[in-house]
Amino acid sequence: MQLTTKVIELNREKMKPEEKVNMAINMTDVVVQICAEGVKSQYKNISEEELKKKVRERIMFQKRRHHEV
Repeated sequence: MQLTTKVIELNREKMKPEEKVNMAINMTDVVVQICAEGVKSQYKNISEEELKKKVRERIMFQKRRHHEV
């Protein structure tokens, strides 16, 4: 196990439940932002509405794919 992973694991054990929830929400936000940037790079002039639709599609595709494996 890498040192960084171990430090995160130890810190997580010391966290309060609400801190863990906040961390999970923040991580989810980052994933959505990364996904949106990927869509924007593929579709240069995409509208905000179409961007939201494509991000949802990608996230749901990954979710379905994860459950199939």
